[in-house]
Amino acid sequence: MAAEAGGGILGALDELNVHTFIKIPHVWKFDFSITNAVVYVWFSALVVFVLFYVAARIARKKPGKLQTLAEVVLNFGLNLTGIYTSKGKKYYYIYATIFSFIFITNLIGLIPKPAGIWPYTPTANISVTFSMAIVIFALTQYFGIKNHGVRGYTSTFLMPKDVPTGIRRAMNVIFFPVEILGQLFRPLSLSVRLFANTIAGHIIILVMLGMLLQYRFPVGGVTGLFVIAMTAFEIFVAFIQAYIFSLLSVVYLEGAMADSH
Repeated sequence: MAAEAGGGILGALDELNVHTFIKIPHVWKFDFSITNAVVYVWFSALVVFVLFYVAARIARKKPGKLQTLAEVVLNFGLNLTGIYTSKGKKYYYIYATIFSFIFITNLIGLIPKPAGIWPYTPTANISVTFSMAIVIFALTQYFGIKNHGVRGYTSTFLMPKDVPTGIRRAMNVIFFPVEILGQLFRPLSLSVRLFANTIAGHIIILVMLGMLLQYRFPVGGVTGLFVIAMTAFEIFVAFIQAYIFSLLSVVYLEGAMADSH
């Protein structure tokens, strides 16, 4: 995080703005321009790829630090599985990738950077978090239909069959649309949770950082200590939010694959 010298609070908050590097004409209502948000998403994905690729290339029976880190993350993804069904265990790499990408993206956003490279934290952008949530939503529906068929999967949106027929039919009028809405709101809740927690912490840090640059001492000394403490706390939040997003992804995906469907 950085702000131009003398920019103060407004200069620091500029980190939350999206800047366009390469302008690309709109396709209908979609803007495919290359922005700093896109660049940092690519960079975070590259870091994740390089980390696991290099760790795999140098893998030894006696692992080094990088290999140990990669194995810890993979085991973390594996340990998340099995909440509903053992079928989900073979998809542990999806959860490990989700966790790694979100955590690294959040950490990159916390690293001080010169204003000239237009620093940005993609997870503080609702478009980025919603895109990730939509992928989880699409995979959930795909795995549900793949494992149980369209009829079998949609039957889970109805009351259980052991409920008396008359009550079941009456309740299905309410139960079915409520379950459909619940499915549709999942990507919204996933994306807003990650976005809101990320941007809230960044706004606090950036405002305090702006005060530090603008007022110096004595106010600057107090805010400087607060920025250090808040940044340390945000590292913890970065881990927790990555974990929650990954855990909920497991719940949604394995719930769709469970035999109870």
